[in-house]
Amino acid sequence: MGKVTVAYYSTLQGVTQQQTGVSATYYGKIFKISKKLFNEDGDVDFQSDIEELIGEMQGKGLEPILEEATVERYETWETDGDNVLVMYRVPCKEKRA
Repeated sequence: MGKVTVAYYSTLQGVTQQQTGVSATYYGKIFKISKKLFNEDGDVDFQSDIEELIGEMQGKGLEPILEEATVERYETWETDGDNVLVMYRVPCKEKRA
């Protein structure tokens, strides 16, 4: 095998969405969800996960920027297990005192 090039970006915290003109960093969190909780239509209750995450962020002095940037969601399905690893990245900035 020849040399492989890997593009690495931290998904848990970092600067992105430069194209929007919004100066933001991201706060990320991973949830483990049972595959059984996903219905046949693929519907998932995103709202409860986001509300929990935003409350946690605010407790850490971070202010979500939800109107100007996009919350990102990534899923990784375990091929030999019963879970889905779901990561949310929420654009935010530090609250001003």
